Amino acid sequence: MMTEWNEALEKKILKKSRFVLTVRILRILMIGVLLYGAYMIALAFITDGLHVAEENDYYTKLALDWTVPNVRGAFGFEEEEISPLGTSAFSYPLVRTVGKKEMVVGEAQVTKRLANSLSSIEYQTPSRDELDRFFFFYPQDPRNGNSLKAYGQPDVWNTLDKLHEGTVAEVAFSTDRFMTPEELVAQLEPYDIDVLWMPLHTGEFETFTPDGWGGGGDDLSVNTLFGLTGGQSVSDDFRSFSSIYRLDSETIQDSQQMMMANMETLLEEKSASYYERFLGLSYLNERYEYMEENGFMVYGAVVTGPVKELLKLEEEAMVAGEQLGQVELWNWEEE
Repeated sequence: MMTEWNEALEKKILKKSRFVLTVRILRILMIGVLLYGAYMIALAFITDGLHVAEENDYYTKLALDWTVPNVRGAFGFEEEEISPLGTSAFSYPLVRTVGKKEMVVGEAQVTKRLANSLSSIEYQTPSRDELDRFFFFYPQDPRNGNSLKAYGQPDVWNTLDKLHEGTVAEVAFSTDRFMTPEELVAQLEPYDIDVLWMPLHTGEFETFTPDGWGGGGDDLSVNTLFGLTGGQSVSDDFRSFSSIYRLDSETIQDSQQMMMANMETLLEEKSASYYERFLGLSYLNERYEYMEENGFMVYGAVVTGPVKELLKLEEEAMVAGEQLGQVELWNWEEE
C-alpha cells in the first residue's frame, strides 16, 4: 500500500538523507585519516629501517671534510620529522679545530628531498669567510709545467711573532712543489703542530677544467678545492663511525685508503645527481680515476699549534703563500 505524500513524510525523508550523507562523509574522513596514518608509519618505518638520515648525514659531512679546509660536521645530528612527501631535514654544528679543541663556527642545514636536484645543504655561519677562509696556489702549472708563485697574507710571521706565547692558532700555506702526503708530513714532523688538511691535485687542467679558478699570469688557484683529511669510515648500516682527525706518519696511509674507499662507494652506489648536485662534489669520477692512476699529490696544508711553533715555519723553504686563521687561548697538550 503506498503511503500518501505529505509534508511530514518529506521532512522525514530529508532528515534521513542528511543523516546518511553525514555518516558517509565521516566514514570517508576516518578512512582518509587511517590511510594517512598508515602511510606515515610505513614511511617512517622504511626511512628508519634503511637509516636514510644517518646515510645522508655521513655523506654530507664527508663532502664538507673534503671541500672546506679545516671545517667539518660535529658528531650526531638533530632530525626533524619526515614530511608526507618524503622530505627529511636535519642539522648539525660546524666545527673548526684550533689547537687541540674544536670551535663551533656555524651550523649545516640539510634538506633531502626525493629528487636530488631539489635537495640542499645550507651552511649558516656568522660571517661568509668562515667557510672560505683559506686558498692555495699551484706550485706548477699543470698545462705547461711553468713554475708559479704563491701570494699569502701580509705580515703573517710578524703577527705570529707579536702574539702572546700562551695562544694557539691555525695557519694555511702552499708549498713550492708538488709533494706526496708522506713527504709533507715528514717535512713537518719536527714541529710540535698538527696537520689537519692538505689540498690535492686531482687532475685539474689535465683531465678536466675546474668549475672555478683564478690566476694573474704567474699564479694559479682553484675555487673548488678537494683535500685530504684524517679520514672517515662507516659501517654498512651507517650507525657506527671511525674517524681520524689529523694527518701524521702513523695514519697517513689509512687516511688515503679511507678517502679512496669512500669515493669508490659514492661512485658505485649513488647517482651522479646525488654526489654532484646534492653534495657538490664535481668531477668525482675524474678525480678518483686520476688519483688511482697517479697517486696522491698535495701542494699545501692547514696546520694548528702553539703560535711560537707555527712561527718556526717561516724558516721552511717549501712554505709559501702563508695565511693566518683563527687564534685561541692556549689549549695545547704535550705528547
